[in-house]
Amino acid sequence: MIAWKSLQLLLLCAILAAWSNAQAQEAKPNGSQLQPVYSPANPKGGWKVKSQETRGAYSVLESIVQPSTGPEPHRHSREEEGFYILEGQYEFRVGTQVIKAGPGDFLFAPRNIPHTYKNVGTTPSRHLTIISPGGLESFFAERAALQKETPPSHPEYPAKYKALQEKYGLEYSTEWQFSPRP
Repeated sequence: MIAWKSLQLLLLCAILAAWSNAQAQEAKPNGSQLQPVYSPANPKGGWKVKSQETRGAYSVLESIVQPSTGPEPHRHSREEEGFYILEGQYEFRVGTQVIKAGPGDFLFAPRNIPHTYKNVGTTPSRHLTIISPGGLESFFAERAALQKETPPSHPEYPAKYKALQEKYGLEYSTEWQFSPRP
């Protein structure tokens, strides 16, 4: 089973690389080439490849998730996300589906579909998130800066955070209630 899942991940990476090459040929008529990217192992996770390294085609994030935690339910208007589980046990919610996932499993979350996940195990879990097109790393950087500048407990934070979400085509909802999208 793990071999099949590894093959799926390799196939996804090959598709992303081919797409990136096609995008690069269209986007850069001057002939400049993408450079190889090496991302060493990091016990804290982090960005494996950023969108500026793929001409915006995709980015890859390694996440370490503590037990009983995960992001608020959200949806993207611009990006698709793929989740490849490296370690641990997760429960994903994508639209109306609830999916249990473990090492070697892959899950695709299309744009405009609300989704979230939670580490349902007793130890930290680890996964890769493949985000296409790239660029969402700028949202995370701006959110971190906002939280330093205006703590979430500050009365101005909700409006500033909502404006940041809108800038990146994101919508978060702790209640799993999302307005219809056109």
